[in-house]
Amino acid sequence: MTGTPLRVAFAGLAHSHPHTDAANVRALGAEVVGVHDADAAAASAFAARFGGVTAASVGELAALRPDLVIATPRPHEVGPFLQALGSGAAPVFVNKVMAATAAQLVEVDRALVASSVPVGTSSVLRFAPALRGLAEEVAAHDVLALRVHAQHDNAAFQLPERAWQDDPQRGGGTAVTVGVHAWEMLDVLLPGAALVSGSGWTRSRHGSATASEDAAGVEGMVRMPGAEREVPVQVLITGAPGVDAYGVDVVTTTGIRSVALDVGAEGGADANDELGFRGLIRALLDAAPAGATVAPWHEARSVVANSIRAAEIARGDA
Repeated sequence: MTGTPLRVAFAGLAHSHPHTDAANVRALGAEVVGVHDADAAAASAFAARFGGVTAASVGELAALRPDLVIATPRPHEVGPFLQALGSGAAPVFVNKVMAATAAQLVEVDRALVASSVPVGTSSVLRFAPALRGLAEEVAAHDVLALRVHAQHDNAAFQLPERAWQDDPQRGGGTAVTVGVHAWEMLDVLLPGAALVSGSGWTRSRHGSATASEDAAGVEGMVRMPGAEREVPVQVLITGAPGVDAYGVDVVTTTGIRSVALDVGAEGGADANDELGFRGLIRALLDAAPAGATVAPWHEARSVVANSIRAAEIARGDA
């Protein structure tokens, strides 16, 4: 980056990602100009660490005229946040989970109808170099079947300040909070594919404190956009104790191709690059000067919808 540093504002500090994002923003030459969160103490601590001012509201944050807004609200806050930011000038990127239930998805759609700014959302895994490399090597029309596994220890979701993430109706529970990573990986390889049918299951280990599940699985069919072709998929989502691990096996017309993103705990030095944290921020900063964002909603919506639909199938709610 050259010239005047891009100005980035942070709307919401619902989980750990904004801290990694802000560190990458600064490392890549941009500046943090402000932060808002309902927890004033958390916002003050964030500003003291990364710079910028604390804003009393999302509207006040938008008044700082940032070049980019990175939003990390709780799902029930997404609609109001988008309404407050939608009349501004800066593109908005929303960290997962943007909607955890079908009702929340309706609210997001409604909020975006009135928005005049680009809004995007994705898992950081969309920017994992190994996954992007696999997508470049494998043409979507050559994919015969696909298997995905997303593992993220769900213990953090059960902490008092983050228990909303473990609640299926508020934050999605393991099936959505971890599952969105699986469906993001699938979308990188099969862009726009929609889950059209399937069966599934959930399990909780003996003595588990989870309010949702420790594991969930779906076996089904996804339909490629603009085509009648359907591709069988198996998706395994686990919140078991241990390090993060994400993997894909793709059966193609020329053989089986695989990628494993098992680089350790989120936030570690390797994870920052290999899981896509740094790549996401680099892409956002590259897009912002043109008033654009990455993973725009018209493309990202299918990932959110698939995550919600798969959780419903696994839980027997479909």
